[in-house]
Order: sequence, then structure tokens, then C-alpha cells
Amino acid sequence: MKSLFWLLPFAVGICSVMQGVLNRRMAGDWGIGWAILLNSLVVIVLAVGLVAFNIYPGRMSFGEMVSSLKWWHFLPGFFGMAIIVFIPLSISKLGALNSFLILISSQILVSGLWDKLVEGMTLSWTRMLGASLALLGAWLATK
Repeated sequence: MKSLFWLLPFAVGICSVMQGVLNRRMAGDWGIGWAILLNSLVVIVLAVGLVAFNIYPGRMSFGEMVSSLKWWHFLPGFFGMAIIVFIPLSISKLGALNSFLILISSQILVSGLWDKLVEGMTLSWTRMLGASLALLGAWLATK
């Protein structure tokens, strides 16, 4: 069963490239604002479907959820918006390969810091070596 979860990041990688390049094309024709609006409408419809059909049910009622809101609960939405705006812009100037190699490099660095500083996980020498090799590979591929 765990092997199924190895496919999830792989699928997200495919989706992020496809979303970025297709948004770049839409933004070239319509403008980034309209492309983002269409993206947002699709996300809203899918999210409403998740809630309406009780897929991944929550642990609290809507009222409890609203009363427990914290300022940082809004950050994922801002980060999502940044992804939708910045990836197509980056692809238009750097190309898809360079954009995603830089993106992956920043993900490796930030996720390592998050694991260490927030989750309290130890960063073994093998994880550090693997991350360093991935960063080196990304750097070499942009040359």
C-alpha cells in the first residue's frame, strides 16, 4: 500500500508541469488574470464536490471550523495563487525544464529545513548527500 503513495508525488510532478505550461499558453492568449479565474472556478467546483459528497470528511462541523480559523490558515491559498501565477511566468522566460529544476531545488532546500526545524526530524548524512546530489544535478542541467 505504501508504494501507492510513492506514485502521488510523481502524479503531482506531472500535474504541476502540465498546469504550468498550459497556464502559460492560456495566459498568452487571455492574460494571466483570466487564466487564474478559470483555474479557481475549477478548483471551487471540485472542492464543493468533495464537501457535498463527504469525500475526506472533516473532524468538525462548519461552525467549529469557522470559529477555529487562524491567520495562517489563509497562507496555503496565497501560496497556491503564487504557484499559479509564478510558474507560467517563469516558464515564459526560462523554459519549462529550467523553471522546474529551480523549483525542485527550492523544494528540496525548504523541505529539509522544515523537517529539521519544524518537525524535529534528523537530517542524516544520506539524506543530505541525496539532496546535495539532486541540487547538483539540477544545477548541471541548467548549464
